Amino acid sequence: MVEASRNLFAQRRPAALRYSLLLGSFLLSVGLLLFAVVDLRRGFLLPPSLYTKVGSPSAVLYLHPLHLLLLLAGLLGSVGLYRALARGEREALAAGTDLRRARNVTAGVLLAALVVDLFVYRGVQAARVAHAGTLGVSFAFPVASFPWWARPVAEAVNYLLVVWHATVLGIVIGGLLLVLLHTGAFKGLERMLASRGLRAHVAGSLLALPYPFCSCCAGPVGASLSRAGTSLEALLSFLVASPMLNLTTLALATALLPAPYALLRILGGAGLAVFGAYLVVRALGASGRAVTYRPRPWMERLARLLALEQGLVEWDARTPASFVAAWLRTSWRLGRVAVPVLFLAAVLTGALAPVIVSFAGRNDLPSTLLAAAAGTLLMIPTWTELAVTRPLIQQGMTGPAAALLLTLPAVSLPSLVVVGMALGNYRPCALLAGAVFLAGILAGVAFGGL
Repeated sequence: MVEASRNLFAQRRPAALRYSLLLGSFLLSVGLLLFAVVDLRRGFLLPPSLYTKVGSPSAVLYLHPLHLLLLLAGLLGSVGLYRALARGEREALAAGTDLRRARNVTAGVLLAALVVDLFVYRGVQAARVAHAGTLGVSFAFPVASFPWWARPVAEAVNYLLVVWHATVLGIVIGGLLLVLLHTGAFKGLERMLASRGLRAHVAGSLLALPYPFCSCCAGPVGASLSRAGTSLEALLSFLVASPMLNLTTLALATALLPAPYALLRILGGAGLAVFGAYLVVRALGASGRAVTYRPRPWMERLARLLALEQGLVEWDARTPASFVAAWLRTSWRLGRVAVPVLFLAAVLTGALAPVIVSFAGRNDLPSTLLAAAAGTLLMIPTWTELAVTRPLIQQGMTGPAAALLLTLPAVSLPSLVVVGMALGNYRPCALLAGAVFLAGILAGVAFGGL
């Protein structure tokens, strides 16, 4: 009996080694693909003179022939190795091998790789901005050259072109988190996100620190979390903290803003993410997922569009290959709903922006109110609030500047729409927008001496 067991172990050991090499090679190929894409977006691998830059005033793409080789190697390697991995798993499952531990390792490595990719994407640009001491607004093409009636659509297209990398990362990270929570691979994360009360607000805010998203990109992640059993406390805090408290934004605020405004940006962001979201949940009259409401039929239909967890029922996801398949399918389903919603909301905010901004222009209470309203509704790429508010501070428009500093990054119409769809009710999102708007007014009154 002992000899038979030794023989069986000897037979399985080479197969396990081959499988481990396949899995490691697959993850390296995915890492190569991510590396190629982030260099295509930021251009840090080679000397700046070797890149062909697309976009103005700061490049939206950095093009080099090396990218084609890296992209092909990463893509073909990922696809080929995935297929080999799936074949090996079928044989392993037939032999009764449990691959859930390998699945958990794969999930952890993929999540870490995506977070690192996101930090490189944000960190390279943050380092350049800190070195230059200035921050501009990026354009993929000259939006101002379009006629007034077409400009909202042009601005929406430009916005998605500028933030496409972060949007894709937001979608795939959201899909990955949903599959992770569905499979129960990380019980600690699941318990943290399902907690209630003030502790949940702190947990949601801490979870957001590694995710330097703008509000629009945080929306798809929040939608996934809401469908995965995350408490309302943690969800609302994550939604605000991701654009407000991520480490790269806080570092730039400290470097580029006068000390009182940098302090407002940091402490105000923490206050909104934790205590502002806490007050919203309290105003709803309940705690976390215990909040009860009866969605109207049209909202139920919208919510079903983002009921991505229903599609996971047919995916076993016990192995690395099946986990990857479930992740990609979930991300695709999330993206094909979230991107059109973000685009339509961006068109709407592009139409509203000139109307709101045209009434502002002074350091008084009406201008501060309009600035707080505009900041709550409009969407911007990460850090753009620093580029907008810094000249306002220098021009003495301290009230509107302080209001925009809190409201612009915290939420936006697109992010609120996507999360409201996932929840099946817009009341929590409306109350959150009201809390952000009120915080902006209070900051504007305090800093503007109004």
